[in-house]
Amino acid sequence: MIIRPEEVSGDIRREADVVVVGSGAGGAPVAKELAEAGYRVVVVEEGAWFRREDFDFRPSHALMRLYRDAGQTVALGLPMVVLPQGMTVGGTTTVNSGTCLRVPRHVLKRWHMEYGLRDITEEELNLLYAALEEYLFVKRADPEVAGRNALLFLEGARKLGYSGGFLPRNAKDCEGYGVCPYGCPSGAKQSANVSWIPDAVKAGADVYTRCRAEKVLVRGGKAMGIRGRFLDQRGKRKGYRLEVWARVVVLAAGALQTPSLLIHNRICLSSGRVGENLSVHPCGGTVALLNEKTGNPKGIPQSTYVDEFAPEGIMLEGVTLPPPVMSVSLPWGGRRHAEAMRLYPYCGTFGSMISEHDSWGRVAAGPSARQPLVFYRFGPADLERLKRSLVLMAEIWFAAGARRVYTPIAGYKELTSPRDLYRLSRHRLRRGEIYGLSAYHPMGTCCMGGDPEWSVVRSTGETWEVENLYISDASVLPTSLGVNPQLTVMALALRTAGFIDERLRRPRVPPERTGRLAEWLERRRSAESGRSRAAP
Repeated sequence: MIIRPEEVSGDIRREADVVVVGSGAGGAPVAKELAEAGYRVVVVEEGAWFRREDFDFRPSHALMRLYRDAGQTVALGLPMVVLPQGMTVGGTTTVNSGTCLRVPRHVLKRWHMEYGLRDITEEELNLLYAALEEYLFVKRADPEVAGRNALLFLEGARKLGYSGGFLPRNAKDCEGYGVCPYGCPSGAKQSANVSWIPDAVKAGADVYTRCRAEKVLVRGGKAMGIRGRFLDQRGKRKGYRLEVWARVVVLAAGALQTPSLLIHNRICLSSGRVGENLSVHPCGGTVALLNEKTGNPKGIPQSTYVDEFAPEGIMLEGVTLPPPVMSVSLPWGGRRHAEAMRLYPYCGTFGSMISEHDSWGRVAAGPSARQPLVFYRFGPADLERLKRSLVLMAEIWFAAGARRVYTPIAGYKELTSPRDLYRLSRHRLRRGEIYGLSAYHPMGTCCMGGDPEWSVVRSTGETWEVENLYISDASVLPTSLGVNPQLTVMALALRTAGFIDERLRRPRVPPERTGRLAEWLERRRSAESGRSRAAP
């Protein structure tokens, strides 16, 4: 059942087997799988519940209703970085572009070698990925609805001999409305609000919306539940309290909110790693003035990619901007701005995503658990990589026939020829010379690892310090993935659900389980049995 604050007339105190804080890529799969396994599951979500008919194609409405801080969550530093975060049922899956990529092999190998996570095998992850891709209808973006903007960029890349293609997405019969980051009005994108959460509710889970978890209840070193408050339409405390006593607590509030909740509750802090190790994917953007209409914003916002430079830590991925968003992204004002907006039908846009090498960030205690302080410092090598990504995108746009290319770098806001590219590529970029920088996919602030001295959670997702307290979100990812992480977060969530099931199993739960959780458990036991027989 979905419970809104308007339906609550007093304090609520209840019991459950599992309480999950957060309903995004990490929390929703845990809730669904355990509810289907017969457990009493309660989900606590700070954001509101919206249906497809509530998504009205208006970015301003979506930013105010579906995003934390109206999409203006920032990491302090030079330059200051905007970190948009979803805050609604479904979390950021509701407002992302649906890209679903598996963890690169070299990243998983690094986890094995440097973080002691050898029990997370490629074979096991592939089983989970396969189940997810089937459940979420993951397939390559359809060129018919990819959008002219994306196709033109891909054509330019291929003229230069660069590899690229169409991104895999969790969309079923996508119609290419071009508003993925503002809520899918067709329901095609299989975000958690239309997939995991409805299935969890169907299996008996209860979801409390606009309810902020504030206290993790711990007794004798064991997590016992959570305490929270219901919120009004403006996000202020309404007054009524929710208290859920549970055998297992799962924190899935994201890589910024989960460590903040731990810090304010003063738990799991012995390693000194809570809030540290913040990793993001810094993103650059270009706007090109073309000789033909692109049809923006119609088309899939993130449908094509260029991976020629992935070994360098640079991924180029599509993006489209509706007119209101474009208007605040251009580097000019006055008549120049008006002229650029008049030419909007002829503008193409594309973005880059950087895999960090020498940048670092952290989450610290703020005024409250919901208001953490986020710090991020760009390293010189990553700054150079970001500049290179902008040069590459401009080169591709010129190959596609662009007349001008706009960048977010002071002194190079408008490029008109390859000669400008040469000048920019030789320019030594300083942190203060780039503006309007955004980043996505915060990770790593409750790092998973094989040693409690330098990690917060075990490979099972359970915290080292507090028994029965699990973390299931991007905060457990030890390093940057270099690709969009939602599919990996979901895969690890299914894995964690399996371990929770093994922890909670008791006679009243029927042994004849069905679905992905049962398949995963059976395959894992078979693999472990095979390894035991093979051991000398």
